Amino acid sequence: MRMTRVVAALVLSAALCAAAGALAGCSVQTAPRVVLKTAHTGAGDVVVDADGRAVYLYARDSPGAHAGSCAGSCLAAWPPVTTSSAAPEGEGISARIGEIPAPGGGHQVTLDGWPLYYFDGDTGPGMIKGQGIGGVWWLLAPDGTRVSAIGR
Repeated sequence: MRMTRVVAALVLSAALCAAAGALAGCSVQTAPRVVLKTAHTGAGDVVVDADGRAVYLYARDSPGAHAGSCAGSCLAAWPPVTTSSAAPEGEGISARIGEIPAPGGGHQVTLDGWPLYYFDGDTGPGMIKGQGIGGVWWLLAPDGTRVSAIGR
């Protein structure tokens, strides 16, 4: 009987936190807001995701556009950097971080209006194999400028 009351109290607390969002002592957890940070690579200091994976801009995109231009088979090799947060943030980044609708739902992260992508050939933190591919895929510096050094 006592265990049933404890479980009922926990369920009620969780429901109240979810409904009210900010009752004393509880908060609703949303998507992580810090989605970008910086890392030092062979190409210099670049923007990476929260796990240290390099992010790229696609030179055929237009900064400030409401959608990226990488589509279809392009997205297989260059998936968008996405978040479920409508207000993504960064650490150590002076460029403006934003979001646009992502292909397939959610939010695609932007930096100074540039939609951001991963390279599927970068399989972990610190890898920058996508840098300069085709003369259209580029790493970004923390101030939002394109990194031109290849640095692999």
